[in-house]
This record gives sequence, structure tokens and C-alpha cells, in this order.
Amino acid sequence: MRLILVLTLAALVPGARAAQDNAGPKRLIVGFKATADAAQQADILKRFHLSDLEAIEGLNARIVEAPAGQFQPAAVRLMADPSVYYVEEDFYTNWLNAGAPASFAQVALPDLGRIMAELPKFEKGDASQGELPWGIVRVGAQDAWSRGVDGRGVKVAVIDTGIDCSHPDLAPNCAGGYNAIDFSKPPMDDNSHGTHVAGTIAAVKDGKGVVGVAPAARLYAVKVLDGEGGGSLTSIIKGLVWAGRNGMQVANMSLGSPMGSVFMRLAVTYAKSKGVAVIAAAGNSGGSVGYPAAYEDTIAVAASDSDDKIAEFSSRGKQVDFIAPGVGVNSTVPGGKYDRYSGTSMATPHMTGLAALAVQQGAKGKDAVMAALKNSAKPLGGLKPEEQGVGMPAAGAIRGR
Repeated sequence: MRLILVLTLAALVPGARAAQDNAGPKRLIVGFKATADAAQQADILKRFHLSDLEAIEGLNARIVEAPAGQFQPAAVRLMADPSVYYVEEDFYTNWLNAGAPASFAQVALPDLGRIMAELPKFEKGDASQGELPWGIVRVGAQDAWSRGVDGRGVKVAVIDTGIDCSHPDLAPNCAGGYNAIDFSKPPMDDNSHGTHVAGTIAAVKDGKGVVGVAPAARLYAVKVLDGEGGGSLTSIIKGLVWAGRNGMQVANMSLGSPMGSVFMRLAVTYAKSKGVAVIAAAGNSGGSVGYPAAYEDTIAVAASDSDDKIAEFSSRGKQVDFIAPGVGVNSTVPGGKYDRYSGTSMATPHMTGLAALAVQQGAKGKDAVMAALKNSAKPLGGLKPEEQGVGMPAAGAIRGR
């Protein structure tokens, strides 16, 4: 991958000026050109008094630490080195809140009784009964299942807070994972967000609890966020690279930041190049689409309510590709329990499940998945393209080729 970049110090990182005022040690991501071999990279880091912490193999980058007070001079000098293509600070933020009025994780729900009263319109019977959450009915998942299309064998990465794979609705479909925060520990969910997302994607169809859009897909927990929903930029990047290097076919990213990052964009592009369709939450600011959803190489999802209106909190813009149910979504949470959350975080796994149905039928990679979903989508009445993209796909109409 060849990059031609015009750099300034202000372009180093989101919030770079604030970081420069902090005198503590700083972690940097340093991207090296292909011409710089391991010995040259080590020499450069030594010359700038940087501690080498970890490699990001897919991006030819390294995570390093600059001593207290040395971040700014080291960053400026690194950017001037002909063997380096880019430098960013490894910042930490809450990717489930991202400074927005409404959380990516859990938006305050309207009165439960009002929601329940709205649900029957999507089914002849009562959509609040049994294991069928209203959103699963709304996207027509049952129509796909009747054709034997249930996501069977498709590898789905949930890049989030982890998954509680002991949950009875998830255990049959959990197939592995990766902890980008602590390699020595399993990717267990200590928040609930990732487990909730996983249930909407692939909770097993067993007549109990809830069922996901693709109830036979294989779930991989990729833990990049801690119990508070926070994580470093490098954790997000490593999660995407892991998905690409380990044969994931679809990746769910119900997280985001209001500001972009060169290395996050490169990681998304890397995952796409390895055949991963990255499905991302548009955001809950009610304003512009966040990142990584704003990148062209992702599929960005806005949230609708049970009246087929855009959720008030849902971000909107030309980057939105689709809309899916995201208000009052009932799904799995740790400890074998269930709860209702709202957010574009909840809309995104509906789309990820639909993407898995497309992959099972032969769609390979982001572009093919996008085409399959577009071909099955219909616009919701009264909504603008920047609010819904091309609309909401119907599971029964999805074909892989």
C-alpha cells in the first residue's frame, strides 16, 4: 500500500494539542514504509529513544512509547524520516459514548408499555412473545430461515467489549476470539454491550430466550473495550487486523469516535482487503456520522424505531448506507439474562446478521455483501437518503450472487 501524505503536527492525533500539554509518557503508532526492514526500524526507534512495545504486522507499524516530555520532538522528527509513512498518538477514549448526548451502548428507553403496544404490527401474532424480538421480525429473518438460510458456517467477529459465551443462547455459536487488551485472558464481556450485540446477530434458535438474525453463524469475541466501554486506538486497530488475519467474513463494530484516525482507516482497509465486510454503527449524536462508520470501506448503519422512523438519536449523513431496528431491542446480556437497549449499536448487529445471510449464499467481501444488501433493501417512507441510505434490507430477498 503506497501512501502520499502531507503532514503537520496538528494532524498527528485526535486531540493532539491536549496530549502535548501532558508531560507523562506517550504511546505512539509508527508506520514504516516497506523499504524499512526490521533492523532499520529498530535503529530508528533507538535513535529517537523510543521503547518498542508491539508490532502491528498487517500495517507494517509498531506501537512505541516516548519518554516524558519527548512526545512532540520525537513525533516531529519521525515524520521527517524517509522510512516512516505516518505517526499517531495511541489515545484512549470511551468508544461507546464518544462525547455524544446519547450513548452508543444504551440510550434511555421510552416507556416499555408503549413499545410493547407498538410491536404487533410486524407480525400477525404478538412479536413480543416467544424468542422473536421485534427487530428480527421487522427485517424478515424468518423468510430467510424458511429457505434454509440462517448464517450457518459464517465467521462473524464482534469487535466490542467481549461476549459472555456461557449464555445459553450464545454458547452453541461461540467459536473463539481474541483479547486485544490482555492477551493472557479470554475475551469475556465485563460490560454487557458486546453480549447484547452478539445476541441480535446469532442467538441460537431453540424456542427459548431470544433468537438472532443469523442463528447458526459462528461468533468470535474480539475484545477491544474494557468494562467502562473505553479502549485505546491500538486495541481497535489490533481487533480489526486480527479479524483480517483470522479469516473473519463479517465484523460488527458497534462503537465509534467523532474523530477519525489514519491508522484506524488503514486497519479497516486492511480488513476489507482480507475479505471482511465491516459493519459499523453510524453513531448516536443525532448529527454527523462517526468513525469508523464514516469510512468508505465500512457499511454504516442508522437506527429506526418500531414506527419505521429514524430514531431521534441516530446520526445521519451521506455516509449512511442502511437503516435497521435500533430502539427497544431485546437481546442477551451476561449471566444468562436479557435486556432492552437502544442505539445504532443495536441497529448494526441486525445488519451484520443480514450480511452473514448474504455470505452464506456466496457473497464474498465487503463490496459483494453491500451489493446483496442493497438489492434486497427498500426505502422507508418519509425518510431522506442521509437518514436511511437505501433503506432496510429484507432477509428473504437477500441473495449472495
